[in-house]
Amino acid sequence: MKKVLCVGLVICDTPLIPVPESIMQMDVCQVESPKNSTGGDALNVAITLTKLGLKASLSGLIGNDSNGDFILNHLHEVGVDTRGISRHPSLGTAASYVLIENNGKRHFIVSGALNAELKYEHIPQDLIEEADLVYFGSAMCMSAMDQGGAAALFKKARSLGKITVADTAVANPNLDTDYYRNLLEPMLKETDIFIPSYEEAVLLTGKADLPGIRDALAPYKFTLLVVKLGSKGCYVTDFKQEWTIPTFAEFKPVDTTGAGDSFTGGFIQGYLIGWPPETVALFANTVASFNVTKVGATGGVPDFKTAYSYVTEHAGGVERFPLSN
Repeated sequence: MKKVLCVGLVICDTPLIPVPESIMQMDVCQVESPKNSTGGDALNVAITLTKLGLKASLSGLIGNDSNGDFILNHLHEVGVDTRGISRHPSLGTAASYVLIENNGKRHFIVSGALNAELKYEHIPQDLIEEADLVYFGSAMCMSAMDQGGAAALFKKARSLGKITVADTAVANPNLDTDYYRNLLEPMLKETDIFIPSYEEAVLLTGKADLPGIRDALAPYKFTLLVVKLGSKGCYVTDFKQEWTIPTFAEFKPVDTTGAGDSFTGGFIQGYLIGWPPETVALFANTVASFNVTKVGATGGVPDFKTAYSYVTEHAGGVERFPLSN
C-alpha cells in the first residue's frame, strides 16, 4: 500500500451554520449547535487519503491545549499516523471559526500564529524515507516553510526518489506576484505536481487566463499542473495536452470548507494508482463533490469504493484538447 507524508497547516475548526451574508449588519444570528471539527490543508489531505484507503502520516504543530487534544484524538480515530505532530510549549493550537452560508460558501476567522512556526527540522526524517509521496499543503501562508523549509523538504524527498506535490493557501492576497514568485521559486523547482486554486495561480503568476498561467509556470517543468476552479471543476495539463473537467451538478453544496483539499487528496490517490491525468482529475472532482454535501472540512469524504463506482458510472464529459495558444 502506498504511503503519503502530509506536511503543513493543522487547525481546529468550529463550523457555524447557517450564517447569512449580511451578518455584519445583524445584531443576532441563530446557528446550529457548534461542534469542533478538524481543518488545515495538510490535515484535511491526510484524512482524505486515509478515508480513501491509503496510509497517510501528518507533520505539523499543535499546542498543549484542548484543541490540540481534540485534533490528536480525531486523527487516531481516523487512522492517520501522528508521529510527525509536535506540541508547542507556549503557543495555542491554530483555530478558526467557519461561517457557512446556506449555499455552502464559507468564510474564515482564523487565529493561526502557530503554523508559521513549523520548520523543516520539525519533520521526522524517517517519515520522509517511508513515504512514496511527500505533500506540502500550505505554500504562501507558512513563513518558516516558505522561507526555505518546503524547498529543503522537497529536495530531500526527491533525493530519495519520492514524488513531491504542493498546493497553496494565501494568507495575504495584497502582496504582489513578484513577492510570492521569488518566495516560492526554490520549492517550485523541486515540485513534481503543483495544485493551486485559480485565485492563487493568478496571484502567483500575474496571469488571469489558464494558458497564461500554464505558460508562466512551464519553466518549473512540473509533471502536472492542476488548477482548481471551484464549482467549475479543474484544469489539468502535462504541458503536452490539457483537460478541463467539470464538477457534477447533482451534488448540492452544504459546506465547501475543505473542498480543494479533498480534491487534492483524491488527485494524489488517483495519481498513485497510475491512472491517466484526465481520469485522476475526474476522480478528484468526485471526491470533492461528495465532501461538500456534509458539514466539516472532511465530513463528506467518501471511501474509495463509493468514489470509484461513481466515476465509472459518470466517466463521460472529460474533454481533451491540444495545448491552446
